[in-house]
Amino acid sequence: MKRYLIFIVVVFAVFSGCADSGEYSQGDELDSNNNVYFDNSQYDAEAINQTLQDWVLGTNYKINDAELDLVNSAVNISITESDYEALESYELEDIKTGIEDILSFYNIEKDFKIVFSSGEAIETDSEPAVEMNTENPIGETVNLIFIHHSVGENWLNAGLNDMLNENNIHVADTYYGWGEMGDRTDTSDWPDWFSDDVMPDVYNELGNMTGHNSIAPAEGENTIIMFKSCFPNSDVGSSIQDEKRIYVSLLDYFSEHPDKMFILVTPPPMQSISHPEKTRELSNWLVDQDGWRRDYEGSNLYVFDLYNVLTAESNHHMLLEGVEQHIINDGSNTLYYDSWGDDHPNDDGSRKAAEEFVPLLIYWYGIFSGEG
Repeated sequence: MKRYLIFIVVVFAVFSGCADSGEYSQGDELDSNNNVYFDNSQYDAEAINQTLQDWVLGTNYKINDAELDLVNSAVNISITESDYEALESYELEDIKTGIEDILSFYNIEKDFKIVFSSGEAIETDSEPAVEMNTENPIGETVNLIFIHHSVGENWLNAGLNDMLNENNIHVADTYYGWGEMGDRTDTSDWPDWFSDDVMPDVYNELGNMTGHNSIAPAEGENTIIMFKSCFPNSDVGSSIQDEKRIYVSLLDYFSEHPDKMFILVTPPPMQSISHPEKTRELSNWLVDQDGWRRDYEGSNLYVFDLYNVLTAESNHHMLLEGVEQHIINDGSNTLYYDSWGDDHPNDDGSRKAAEEFVPLLIYWYGIFSGEG
């Protein structure tokens, strides 16, 4: 099958057994991990790039440029197609070893890929190692309900609601005043929500209190349940053990309802948090597959790290090249997108969060529904 690629990709893993294979092909793609969690805040990208430039000057492989791309976990190398094709396998191995040594010098101990870019379309008969389904698996309308307060209201009206509707997702929501539970969305309240006393009403609630819809709901109940505490809950104090116990206590309910898709949205940050490093630790534990969900066997529970997304422009939780990526480029642990001193995220932060969340939701729904 003929494919036209702008990039020739060479994949290698730093400090892993894959690095010794010596096999390179134009069709190599990202690895098949579904979730990647990167903390890039400790790396000095400027110093690393200067070292890469010095390395380029010392090579004889007609490389024009080399630059570190922390977001995509890549070292991008500029070289013409003809010069790339002239490289022998031992020369590719030498390039890999040189870059590996540079990354090792700067204590980067995670998987990276080398991307050789010619800037031209290159014809190849190679099949990619992994083909990702980029089609929207949500064909017919799906019903979603969002349990939230004011930050959620602003998020919905800053573009999230419209983006969800555009992807065939009808939005219902609960807010202050919704029955006996609407006022209660603290972390400590979630065990009371996720019970057979309350959730049947949540499943059947198709109205919206703060959002809006351009599409009609599907017949039946809500399938997707999003829930989020407000920003005061980002101040967890000096210990996160109580929060961990609460979240773990919810897992039985989620596993007993495999026909529902549950999405926890981490509490957004404030400008001042007493122990922000503990908030960061909790959020990472919630998102990491080896954290909160380590022993969870279902495919109906997901986490969006709104906290991380709002701590810096360069921090993300998003889908890149078909892979879920949780990226910390900036070690800031408090709110970056404040509203002129107020702890409610501003429109820029809300839009950023919507743009990163919706593709993830669609990706997760494909896994949940078996259509991904």
